[in-house]
This record gives sequence, C-alpha cells and structure tokens, in this order.
Amino acid sequence: MSLKNRIEETAFTEGLDIIRFTNPGYFNYALPESPRSDPRISLPSSQTLIICGIYIGGFEIPDTKDPNIGQLSRLILSSFYFDVVKPLDSIKSILNKEGYTAIQCDGYSDKSILPLKLAAVRAGIGWQGKNSLLISKEYGSFIALGGIITDALLEYDRVAPQKNLCGDCDACRTACPLNALEEPYKLNVSRCLSSLLEGEELSEEIKNVMGNKILECDLCQLACPWNKKLDNKGVKSNYRWSLNEQFGNLNKFFNMNNLIKLTEEDFNKYLGYALVGVNYNMFRRNLMAAMENSVNKC
Repeated sequence: MSLKNRIEETAFTEGLDIIRFTNPGYFNYALPESPRSDPRISLPSSQTLIICGIYIGGFEIPDTKDPNIGQLSRLILSSFYFDVVKPLDSIKSILNKEGYTAIQCDGYSDKSILPLKLAAVRAGIGWQGKNSLLISKEYGSFIALGGIITDALLEYDRVAPQKNLCGDCDACRTACPLNALEEPYKLNVSRCLSSLLEGEELSEEIKNVMGNKILECDLCQLACPWNKKLDNKGVKSNYRWSLNEQFGNLNKFFNMNNLIKLTEEDFNKYLGYALVGVNYNMFRRNLMAAMENSVNKC
C-alpha cells in the first residue's frame, strides 16, 4: 500500500469525511507578507498540502427557535478537536515515521499558518462563497477543516475546482445583523458578531443584535441555500458526534436558567472541549446579556 493510500485509510478510519492532496504553491492571500500566503515560508522543502475535513451540519443541536435556550455555533458544539485535530496527529505521525517533516495546520490552536479555505478551494473541495466561507455541493458550508504541510511528495488529486455557484444570491449578506458582508466574498471581521462576542466588552449595538447567542453566530450559514438543501437530506458522513451523549437532554442543559448555574468547574467539565480560548468570565458575561434579551423578548 502506498504512503498516500495509508494516509487516506487512516483519515477515513478515524472519522474524516474529506481528504485531498494538492500543491503547496503561493496563495493570493489578503496579506502577501504573511506566512499564510506561501506554505514554503513555513516549510521551504514542502511538496504537498493535505487538506482534511468533516461535515458538522448533521448532528442534533438545541432548539434554535426557543429564546430561552442559549445558542452556540455548530463549530463550537462539534467535537472539532477530537474529530479533526486528533486525526491530523495520526497522519502527521505516519509521515514522521517515514522520515518526513509534517506541520499541522488547524483553527484549533495557533497553528493557523495555512489559509485552509483557499487550500480547500485549490484541492477542489468547494468554492469560497459570498459569506467568505468554503461552500461545497456535497456538504454546504458546515465543514470543519484542518491541514498538513509536508515535504513528502504525494500524488496530487486530479480534481477540477468546483465552480462558484453563489450566482446572484445574497441570502447570507442579508442575514448578517451587523452588515459584516457588505462587500461580497469579504468578511469585515470588525463587524462580525462571532468575533465581537469574544471581544473585551459588549457594546449596546452588539447586545441589541445578539439575541440568545452566547458564542459565535451561524446566521449567514443558516441562510445559505446550499445548507438548506441538506437539511432534509441525509448526507453521507463518517461523523458520529452526538450532543445527546455529551449533555443528555439538550434543551434542558442549554436552557439559560441552567447554564447560569454552572460553576467554573462545571464549565470546564462540560464545555471545556468546545470553548477553547474562551474563559468562564466571558461565557458568563455573554450568557447574562443573552438572558436579558430573552426576558425582553418574552
């Protein structure tokens, strides 16, 4: 079995849905001087990019229509660390044992030295949509990505780039409460609710639009027709994460009257896997603002 085949077999065995191999050439990145613009800055001898992903749009989540239930994004609720980052560790280990260098790139840690969306587009996984996220015909935009830069020369997948199918649709841009997508295909991070909810303070403007969101925001993705098409359609996926197994009754656990009772120890025990980089005080701050919105709405 070839090295590439061994890597693919490991990826799928460990639950990944997507694995592609592509070239490590220069990316037309927003910041040309950034290491993210060229993988060869991080690894001069790089030969291959390995891009991996899982579909996170299929698992059951708490009721999104109940104003008393605190909302967190699908990416946060997914077991992202275990289902993307851990399999990358296994792939990296295979390469290392064969004498190759492998640098892991993911959105979980500070190892974000690769523009994963652009790499995924190059690998033919999807296109960059007007919401600035990766969208694919098979999985919509609810895809968690990870990657590896390696000096192992592995056969590139001969997959044609996916055509941009956003057309004249502006559903994602219309759905954004802070107009962070004023310009198609470009996200103004300083206006993105997901980013602002993790800021130093919550302005009245943020409080007025956050509703019952505690961390991150999926509005632009929920509005996307490519995700709506998959809502009532079974998507073949290796992803086996179940929030019910983690939390029991979802609506009961994520009811904000229950969340407010969590001690810092409880927070770390139940949500530590998901809220990496988010401290207990920030969680409480956002939760209390969301509870106030819920009371006002009722």
